[in-house]
Amino acid sequence: MHLPRRTLLSTVPAAGALLALSACGGGSADIAAEAAGASDAGGAGTSGAGSPSGAPSDLPEGWTWVEGTDVPTTAATPTLPVTLTDGTGTEVTVEDVSRTIVGGEDVADMLAAMGLQDDVHAAPTGSVAAAALAAPEQFEFSRSTGTEGLLAVDGTFFLGNNTKRHGDVAAQFRAAGISAAVIDDQQSVADKIRAVAALIGDPDAGEKLAVAVEDQLARAAAASGDAVAALRVLVVTSSGAGGANAVVGTGTAAADIIEAIGAVNCGVEAGLRGYSVEYSDEGLLDLAPDVVVTGTGDLEEWGGLEGFLTAFPTLAQTPAGQSSHFLLMPSEQIKVSGTAVGAGALALATALAELPAA
Repeated sequence: MHLPRRTLLSTVPAAGALLALSACGGGSADIAAEAAGASDAGGAGTSGAGSPSGAPSDLPEGWTWVEGTDVPTTAATPTLPVTLTDGTGTEVTVEDVSRTIVGGEDVADMLAAMGLQDDVHAAPTGSVAAAALAAPEQFEFSRSTGTEGLLAVDGTFFLGNNTKRHGDVAAQFRAAGISAAVIDDQQSVADKIRAVAALIGDPDAGEKLAVAVEDQLARAAAASGDAVAALRVLVVTSSGAGGANAVVGTGTAAADIIEAIGAVNCGVEAGLRGYSVEYSDEGLLDLAPDVVVTGTGDLEEWGGLEGFLTAFPTLAQTPAGQSSHFLLMPSEQIKVSGTAVGAGALALATALAELPAA
């Protein structure tokens, strides 16, 4: 497989990027303002963590680096206790979030974006989100470790992010006298933010943050044109069930991003949910993606280009492989269904609009 290009691209506005956006149907002025940090949508601010970090030194030859900026933040003031219905349809009462055990790194990201990083007590190992990595306790949750290990972490609240995986876990926490809830993993990222904020007792903060993300997604949609809408995009990851390679489907950050920019999401089209291992190499070839996207954490897990090609050998034979249309993004912007989704969408819209023709 010949990979002739090494391309760097971020949402920091350059003349070429803005010309390409203008040709694709508008939005260039808004994108420029967003990239310069001028947006303050919905009363939410922007995080310094959203500043471009630059392409990693081990970016494979021929791959395109895509990075957004200006990840929104706000300040929440939990007012507890609250009683409401969670994503599993269970009425739950939350009394204390000071030592929250998060079932997924996206939840940690949302809490941190609302100023509650210090309340993230425990997070799953293998996370890529900074908020999860900063948690004092790290845990590996699997059938072998079970809920007993999580109960030993001494948290005051368990907040899961997957109704199928965490529903029973939350029930066991409540049976042990500890508050627990699960958000619906199949709703949009903005609604996930709203759900988390409601559970911590500050829905107004969640609304501000959600509106800021929705505004960025709308900007990304405005920046996309017919050329982007015609593209078939496949997102792959190293962290499916049991740490297996997976194709990204519904209920994910990538699903929200690709839907916003109007491109075809191959994983969603194939009917896959979450990080799905229910695919075959032949099936990926049949999906015929024009573009393949993955995150920095995934490429690191594969050990670079050689490991990626071993994980997904047929992608070299797809239109994406033949055209060397492989995009690498910060994992927090393509993989974590959190507050960086809007920034990631803005960057991806720009990158897809600028891809050279096959």
